[in-house]
Amino acid sequence: MPRTARLTRDDWADAALTALTEGGSAAVAVEPVAARLQASKSSFYWLFDNRDALLAAALERWERVQTEEVLPRLAAVPDPADRLRVLIHHAFASTQGSSLALLLLVESDQPAVREVAERVTRRRLAAIRDTLVECGQTPEHARHIATAAYAVYLGTAALRRVDAAPDDDASAYIDTVLTAFGVPPRTGDAPHRQATPPAQPADPAAARRGIGR
Repeated sequence: MPRTARLTRDDWADAALTALTEGGSAAVAVEPVAARLQASKSSFYWLFDNRDALLAAALERWERVQTEEVLPRLAAVPDPADRLRVLIHHAFASTQGSSLALLLLVESDQPAVREVAERVTRRRLAAIRDTLVECGQTPEHARHIATAAYAVYLGTAALRRVDAAPDDDASAYIDTVLTAFGVPPRTGDAPHRQATPPAQPADPAAARRGIGR
């Protein structure tokens, strides 16, 4: 039976993001997403004109929750080295978030996906670069490190797809990445336990997918 509770655009976008993560953009279709929500197709058309509008809403929500709402919280961490530790632990711990970022880059031949994927990628790279500059790196060197660090992030997501990433010792792996890019853990600290992003509004559906975590 269809649900009686009124669903929002964000509810549909969340369900579409789950479908997108599991099966790529081809999996974002009205009927299967409606089935995930136990909703009727007619309720979908109250909120969206067509399937393309649903995909656009899903991509917009991904950008908003995983980037627009995350970067300002990270910017609130005053020490730039601490901010990098938080950022890297935050990024590498969000396995589903990195998997979706990789998938969208792979599917960037589609104009709707490319526009969002390119904008998010450039904004994330700029955030890493600017933080490295605050740490004393030259802008050019900071740009190179930011690109390499993001490539490692995406490469790790790719390795996870074939169970080849070192998730059995993820904390040590992340600390190694930090050190390789000139951000060694603070002496005596356990960054993988302490590097916690600033608090964010609760979003259970997003939390299940790793969005914004």
